[in-house]
Amino acid sequence: MTEDIAKGNGWRRFFRQLCFIAFGLTAFFNPLDRFNPANILFGIVVGLVFGSLCKAFLSGLLRMFNPDLKASIGRKTISHAVEKGMTFMVPFAVMALLATFVMGWSITGGFVSAGLMTAAASASMEIGKLKGKQAMKNTILTSAISWSFSTLWLYSIGFLGKMPAYIEGVVGLISSLAGNFLK
Repeated sequence: MTEDIAKGNGWRRFFRQLCFIAFGLTAFFNPLDRFNPANILFGIVVGLVFGSLCKAFLSGLLRMFNPDLKASIGRKTISHAVEKGMTFMVPFAVMALLATFVMGWSITGGFVSAGLMTAAASASMEIGKLKGKQAMKNTILTSAISWSFSTLWLYSIGFLGKMPAYIEGVVGLISSLAGNFLK
């Protein structure tokens, strides 16, 4: 059973990262400036950092609340189970991309929230499969973590959305100052 869950983990990690990149791109998309490199790069970085933190918290807390499982099958298997659960974010990432780039929507945070909640519930079910029985504490724990990260995402995007413009301003200022010094 533990060998089955580790199969394809590299692909699952790749798809998880793509999902969070998609969430970051859709969060910082500006329909008036579609190919702004600052928005694109910032969206990718924020998505990857947020996704890594989310996975680390889910894996770490599931390990902490399931010491018997960690001792019997190892800590990596719990991480593999979380990765397997996070593959259920793919449809929500695709919907967010379609809503943003095809339909022209600008608010796609609901897809992030739904994707995180589904991924966390799926991770809890994967842990239950490893244990041989479902535990309510895992479901409540993963739901609380995903709710916290969903809330963090929705509130932080409002603040972080201003950062690409500030970054562009700083880069423009530095390049103009460097240009004046070189003359």
